[in-house]
Amino acid sequence: MEMKRNRTVCAGIAVLMIAGLFPLHAHAKADVFSFGHPGTAAKADRTIRIAALDTLRFVPSVVKVREGETVRFVVTNKGKLMHEFVLGDKREQMAHEAEMKRMAAMGMTMGRDPNGVPLAPGKTQTLIWTFADKPGTLYYACHEPGHYAGGMVGTILVEPAAHTSKG
Repeated sequence: MEMKRNRTVCAGIAVLMIAGLFPLHAHAKADVFSFGHPGTAAKADRTIRIAALDTLRFVPSVVKVREGETVRFVVTNKGKLMHEFVLGDKREQMAHEAEMKRMAAMGMTMGRDPNGVPLAPGKTQTLIWTFADKPGTLYYACHEPGHYAGGMVGTILVEPAAHTSKG
């Protein structure tokens, strides 16, 4: 009886999530975040390649971008474990960590988010992102169980856009 009720509750939550009534993620309208939004390949200013390793590290661990820049992140899982690559500020990373824990408890895994991609072993995914016009520090992280807590976090330094003077 208990097993049947648990299945019913899980199925109900899944229906509500699909209907958008029980969001796992609190995203702003049209997938615009305080730190930017998904970009397009045609507008990418450059490509940054990142490797996800089973040692719970990203290489490189720090990247620099300019505010307003559109970057094509090409991320390769070099290991045998499942990983993910999620962009965000501290608040977004903490929200995603909590979401992944809830999903794992229900036997679910991450799909593609506007600000992140799942990384199957040996596979490469691309995420194109346009950074907000706001300098600061952001992060890319993996929230597979234990990975974030184990230090699988990289830093993005968003620097002021280069201004040219006319004269």
